[in-house]
Amino acid sequence: MLQSLELPEDLRETLEQYLTQLQKDWGADLEGLLLYGSAARGDFIAGRSNFNFLVLVRALSVSGLQRAGQLHRQWGKHQIVAPLVMTQEELSRSRYLFPLEYFQMQEHHVRLAGKDPFDARPIDRRQLGWQCEQELLANVFRIRQRFVEGEGRAEAIRALLILSITAVLPCVRGILRVIGQPSKGKDGQILESLPQALQFESTVLLEILQMKRGMNSPGSLEWLKVYERYLQALESLCRRVQTVRQESGL
Repeated sequence: MLQSLELPEDLRETLEQYLTQLQKDWGADLEGLLLYGSAARGDFIAGRSNFNFLVLVRALSVSGLQRAGQLHRQWGKHQIVAPLVMTQEELSRSRYLFPLEYFQMQEHHVRLAGKDPFDARPIDRRQLGWQCEQELLANVFRIRQRFVEGEGRAEAIRALLILSITAVLPCVRGILRVIGQPSKGKDGQILESLPQALQFESTVLLEILQMKRGMNSPGSLEWLKVYERYLQALESLCRRVQTVRQESGL
């Protein structure tokens, strides 16, 4: 399955070695192994993105987690995030307790070993919409707080904007699912669809996404203006999502 991913050959070889060792360490307890996140969506950027794995196990033990920790110490430097380890029962519960996170993995994942634990049952749209709106408003609060914390310095603004757009994108996908619009595709495609799908102008969000990808950057004197425009856009998006949920009865 790794051969189907849009990854440089050297990274693919690194992942194959890591996954071979991971499967060996978990042995018979391993029920499923999945890749999710940017690499599964086709949005991976070498040197900027990370690899995210879900490890589904029959039984959890401290010794198993210790082995996973030793493996991560060896491979974490290769942009591999410590894996998310859970049982099938815990994953099933997360469908209702963490609908946005579950939706992200369900929508974009690649099965690498064992079974695929996700089925075609839809996420509860009311729960998903509520969490998306909550996360978006929390994002607004965070970027205000981080602006104050960073004293409005250019380097601090750049960091908080990249963190923010990373957190906003899953919420946007979730809201599109809630209102019955296409939610699959690369990040840029999703943002480009918002004027028509959500009646929301997404130009500023696209600009920040390009900055995250290292494709453009404003001058040091322009960061404050970029922050102001982004904050206004995010506040507007929160209001738009609230309206859409109310109009949809969700």
